[in-house]
Amino acid sequence: MKQMIRDAFDTVTCSDALKKQTCDYVAGRMRRGRKSAARKLKWAVSMACLLLFATSGLGGLRLYYAEAAVISIDVNPSIELDINRWGRVVDQTTYGQEGETILQSLSLKHMEYGDALTLLLGSDEMQKYFNKDSLVSITLEAEDGGQAMLSDLQACVDTALKQCHGSVTAEYASVDSHMCDEAHEHGMSLGKYYAIQELLTVDPQATLDEFKDKSMKEIKGHTEHCQHREQAGVQEQTGDREEALDESQGDPQDNSEQSPECPGRPAHSREGGGHDGRHH
Repeated sequence: MKQMIRDAFDTVTCSDALKKQTCDYVAGRMRRGRKSAARKLKWAVSMACLLLFATSGLGGLRLYYAEAAVISIDVNPSIELDINRWGRVVDQTTYGQEGETILQSLSLKHMEYGDALTLLLGSDEMQKYFNKDSLVSITLEAEDGGQAMLSDLQACVDTALKQCHGSVTAEYASVDSHMCDEAHEHGMSLGKYYAIQELLTVDPQATLDEFKDKSMKEIKGHTEHCQHREQAGVQEQTGDREEALDESQGDPQDNSEQSPECPGRPAHSREGGGHDGRHH
């Protein structure tokens, strides 16, 4: 390229010094143009890489915080933990002042759910709500039904409760995803809402508002009371029917054959005399 420029200047009539200066100037401008284009290309590639990295990073962040399961822990305080697909706590929600007080001294986010439950159930604040025969309800809502996760939860919680309070018992349930949405619409935790729904099946006169502030032990106790009362009523009705049947079997029966055309009237025999309905 430089030689072509020099050849072009050979036809120009001027001093050699001026030719050289002009040739160097043109060559320099061309070099700067190429460098500028190269810098622009590098800048474009860098921005593309940065954009790709940012996009993939945001996608990974959304994936990490995507909820795959919800664990509801209910005693009287009610606390929910949102779990991602890697079993990490990505959010924690409290229902009522008691739950807020407990989590003021605890941060369960980004912990594995087993470690988070062990820390929560063993905390000094949670211990205040554990007394003799207390009931802890563990309710799970998971995308795939969560049976394996529920079994793991049971082993984890049972171990934690034995270590901190041997007289506390736990109940476990797995529910459909729609129930979690319904519970949140009523401002309730998943576990308490599920327990009250069970109560309403045996006591239709009860209401959500009546029991939403009750402890799990009170809710379960009322449910069991209604179930026992219903069972006793069924047994009483069964006994009355059996007694009535025994009395009816003891009454004398009229064994005479009845006419199918007129119930209660004796049927006439067609043997012997009488008309057969034919005319001669």
